[in-house]
Amino acid sequence: MSTSARVAQFYQDYRHSMTALSYRITGSWSEAEDIVQEVFAELQQHVQADSIRQPKSYLMRAVVNRSLNALKSPRLSRELYTGPWLPEPVFEPLPETQLDRLLREEQISYAFMVLLERLTPDERTVFVLRESFAMEYEEIADLLGKSPVACRKLLSRARQKVKSEQEVSPADEKTVAKWTTEFLRAAKTGNFGPLLEVIREDAVLITDGGGKVRAAINPILSKERVIAFWQGIRAKGSLEGELVPTRMNGEIGLVHYRDGQVIHVLLFEGDAQGRIRRFYLISNPDKIGRAPSV
Repeated sequence: MSTSARVAQFYQDYRHSMTALSYRITGSWSEAEDIVQEVFAELQQHVQADSIRQPKSYLMRAVVNRSLNALKSPRLSRELYTGPWLPEPVFEPLPETQLDRLLREEQISYAFMVLLERLTPDERTVFVLRESFAMEYEEIADLLGKSPVACRKLLSRARQKVKSEQEVSPADEKTVAKWTTEFLRAAKTGNFGPLLEVIREDAVLITDGGGKVRAAINPILSKERVIAFWQGIRAKGSLEGELVPTRMNGEIGLVHYRDGQVIHVLLFEGDAQGRIRRFYLISNPDKIGRAPSV
């Protein structure tokens, strides 16, 4: 098999899983796609593909290194970001594509991606490699250039940070569909009563405008304040347009269009009792530009 043919086979076999790996580390699907393209371009141009005996390990090392480097860049720096950083949602193609199955079967739910934001880059990487890819500590240590003991400590800290959140059972799809219906009704009629009934008292609304679009700098806490926020922006006409149920990260959310442009993306996170515990409102155009056109 020629080098080009071998690289093409690697690309077909590993592109989606490597993109998912980078996405978990960077929180940006568009960045992850670029990183994976760069890795394969370098493989095509500078590496003898027939000398690679373990292509998955080789690609994982290259993708992890580039992803960690990307996190240090200004474009992905959480420290330089204006307001809360929310992950870029992944807008899914038609059902039963390879990407659709990947998002449905693997841990790339939006709530999981938000959860990863609590971790440092090293904690995040070790957590993803161990929890999502079931890698042994020795493999992780070799990949990251750290000792197995250091990797165990990183994983222990990561697990402590996400423990309480992981124990919350996600809502089923039927329940999420009910939330979207109630939100659409409230946005259209101004009657937020039915929506109030499915929101937890300690609900949180997090908005991400990235300093490019007006958004709340701090999370909005409590059901009362969250509802007041929605009522306020509706009264100002900020919910005018079309709110379209759309599948993102394996779940249903809403994409807000106005005059053919994407204005916001809204995702819900719930609990096992069928109540909304968090709203994620993303309006940074860099993160929602890949929403389906209307």
